[in-house]
Amino acid sequence: MTYRVTFERGSSVLVDDVAQRHFLRQAVRRGDEVTRVRRGHVVTLPGGALVALIAEAP
Repeated sequence: MTYRVTFERGSSVLVDDVAQRHFLRQAVRRGDEVTRVRRGHVVTLPGGALVALIAEAP
């Protein structure tokens, strides 16, 4: 599965499920807030910046 990682500034990149899981594991380890949303997650980084990880439509 492919995920789109979108940063608050508007830039985005496509990643595979391995990279998505790695990013989420790192966020949990750092203590960042991870919120489940439809088709993905939103991570609140230190300083309040948001990063969305949303599954791409097939």
